This record gives sequence, structure tokens and C-alpha cells, in this order.
Amino acid sequence: MLTSVEQARKKSDSSALGKVRNYNEIIDHLSALKPYEYSESAVMRMRQLDKALDTPSSKIDLILVCGTNGKSLTIHFAAKLLKEEQFLVGTSYSTHLLNFNERIASNFEQITNKAFADVLNDVINVAEQEHISATAYELLHMAALVQFTREKLNVAVLEVGYGGRLDALCSLTPKIAALTRVADDQVGILGSDLDHIAFEMLEIAKPGSWFISAEQSKIRLQKMKTIADEHKVLWAMPIRKLSALPYIYEQLYGRIASLGERIAQIYAEDIKSKFSPFLRGNLLATEKGRRGRPTLEAKRNSELNPIKTLKGFWTEQFDLLKGRFEFLDKEKPSILLDNASNIDALNNLFLGIRLLHYQKPLKGLNIVMALSKAIDPTEALKLVRYLLKKVNGSMLFVELPANANGIEGHSAELLASIAKDMNVKARACVTLEEAFDLAKASVDERDGLVVISGSQDLISAYWHLRGIKKF
Repeated sequence: MLTSVEQARKKSDSSALGKVRNYNEIIDHLSALKPYEYSESAVMRMRQLDKALDTPSSKIDLILVCGTNGKSLTIHFAAKLLKEEQFLVGTSYSTHLLNFNERIASNFEQITNKAFADVLNDVINVAEQEHISATAYELLHMAALVQFTREKLNVAVLEVGYGGRLDALCSLTPKIAALTRVADDQVGILGSDLDHIAFEMLEIAKPGSWFISAEQSKIRLQKMKTIADEHKVLWAMPIRKLSALPYIYEQLYGRIASLGERIAQIYAEDIKSKFSPFLRGNLLATEKGRRGRPTLEAKRNSELNPIKTLKGFWTEQFDLLKGRFEFLDKEKPSILLDNASNIDALNNLFLGIRLLHYQKPLKGLNIVMALSKAIDPTEALKLVRYLLKKVNGSMLFVELPANANGIEGHSAELLASIAKDMNVKARACVTLEEAFDLAKASVDERDGLVVISGSQDLISAYWHLRGIKKF
């Protein structure tokens, strides 16, 4: 049976394919759509799209990653390790900084404008023919799956939006479902308490799927294991430290990297039956069933082809995604960009700033920040106050950018007022450019630091201010 796309292509009239949009028209179309929806309708739409496109989700192994924070970096780390093990890996993210192309990559090659336009045209036209009013999130993830199957990749690692049974990606059946962690920031969105949120996120795993989490609460992990067992989900033991990341990043993202290691190991060894001493951290370098002293041939082979270690791998190939604790130390003064947009992420960011200060004392710190109304400003500024007791600095508040996907932000004046009431040195600015200029002018050019954070859209606005339109 032909899919809707194939049926259209069989017809002689090229208009049967639906509207042929160029790249810019695709971008305009996606930008005009609702970004995301958490509902039963979203799950149903994704199932309908998948079926209409000849179920690309069934033609590639799927790994889904959800959680409050750290999803994109978990995907990034897991994909690097899977690629090292010679798997062809596709990654699909739920957000971007400058352009939609950033959301889809094959073996770390970002999708080209032409391929992006081609695959999105197919998916959008099928959605219109089938009268499926999909969100941008649904269309982009489905386009990623179609593209990955066309390229005959082995595995796709997808970033889940909120997670849980009403997320569109809950319609898929993954080989592995991973949960970074749950935090108070999601209370009210997915549940009334953290346990309920964790159980809700478990819904992305299906019977027979592996489930692995970097959640730090042992009590919550035990409760999640009970639920997983009841749903016949394969429970993987909590992550363990195999190799440390470079200084600062180990404290900030060590657990996330360990989760990526565990995901890659489960996929390689438990799903694809590939023995991998590299992903085992070289703790068990002898394959099961092989005992006793190695042969001379085995010794010579190990000398000629030494096993790469995780420690060496992270030393040589560690990096972060754009906007995730992105330290621009070549700038004068140094600039730190971080897309932290909730209390849990801000707490991690401020820990990183303190670690930078302990490594080399900062001579001046200015933080340019915008906050959405989803964040309690008092709680956020309590974290700021604690940070500025350790590192001398001040705050410059701005409004959320106008293109912030319809997200409402706290006024800069309100944030500055609350900060001053808490004895935090602060100022409200009209524009990011004004705030950035003021921030640079009042710190040491060589050893000062300007931080821009509080919203991913603010990071995007910074790059636009610098004249960068594409990475």
C-alpha cells in the first residue's frame, strides 16, 4: 500500500504533491504554528501522521529523553558515544537558538536547507491532505524520523518536550526511555508533586522498553522501579560514574554524561548485542565466556589496537551544545551564555559561575537576565543573592524578546525592584544592547565576566545582536 506522499508522486499533475514551499516559506509556516501542545489530541495527531507517512517510527530504533533539565545534553553525549561505536545516529531536539535546522542532525551533520525544505514539504503536505492540524513540535519530530529513515540511520535520539502520557512523542515505542531528573519547576504542569511527575514521565516507556534515569532521589527511583515493573518496562540500574569530565563540567554535567554513557551501553550491548569494553568504562574488558590468560595473538592485537578509554574520549572530544554554559573566553571581557529558564537550571548555572570564580577570581561580574512569568522571581533572586555573596557583581534586567514564542515575561522594572528590596545591586534596561554595553563597561576587560541567561530567546537575541544568523 502506497503512502500519501508516494500516491501524490505517482500522479502526473505535480500540483498533487501539494504546495511546494521554499526554505523561507517553510520557516514562516512553522513559525506561524502553535509551538507545542500537551494533550490527548497531540498524541493522536502524531499517530495519524506516523501512519500517513508509512510509519517511519517503526523503521528505526528510537531513544526518547525527557526530564526537567539536561535533555539536550544527554542526547548530545549519548549520540557522541553511539557514533564512536560506529552506529549511524540521528538527533532531534525540541528547541533551537537561531534556526529550525538546528533541531535535526545526522551523525552531527546539521540538516541542509534543501533537505530540510524537502522533508518538511512532504510532512506538511501529508498533514494537510489528512486534515491533521499538527504543531511545529509534531511536524519537526516527524520530519526528523522521515529524514533519518531515508538516510538509513541505525538509531534516532529524540528530545521529549514536557514528557508524560500527553506528549506527542508518547505515541512512539522506544527501545530506551531516559529521564534526566524531575524538579519543582514542573509541579502543576505534569502533576502535583515530584513523585507524580516522575510516574507521568515513565509513560514514555512502553512494555519491553528499557528505562534509565539520572534522578538523584533513591526513594523516588525505588518507587519508579515498582511502577516500571508493573508496566513490564525493563528497568536499568541507576547510573554509575565511569569517567570524569573536565573540571567544572564534571560538577555541572557529570550525571548527565553518565546517563549518556548508560544509554549508549544499553543500546550497544543489550539491544544490538555488541560487546563494548569502551562503554563499560574498561572495567570489564574481557568478553563474557572468555577466561584465562590471553593468547600471544590476542596480546599483540591489544598492543596494536589499544582499547580507547572513556577518560581519553571525554578529554579529547568533550564539548557542549550552543547556549549550554557556553563560555566565550576569547571575548573581552569573557561572556557566558546559558539558556537556563527555570529555578533548577539557574541553580546549576550559578554553581558553575562560583566554580569559575574559585578557579580564577573574577574581577567583576554582571548578569544580564530576563525571566518568564513561569518563574517565581523571588525564588530566582534568592539564588542570585546567594551567588553575589560569593562573587562581587550586579544584575541588569531586560524584557523577554518579542519573539519569545508567546511566553510572557516579568517586567524588568519589577525584577529590579524585587532585587533592590533584597539588597541585590540591580538595574532595569530597555534593551539587551543597552544592558550588554553597561555590563561590559563595568567589569575588568581581562578577568571580568558578563553572563546572559534566564531565557533561551535571550541567548538567541544576543547572537542576533552580534549579527550571527546561523551557526
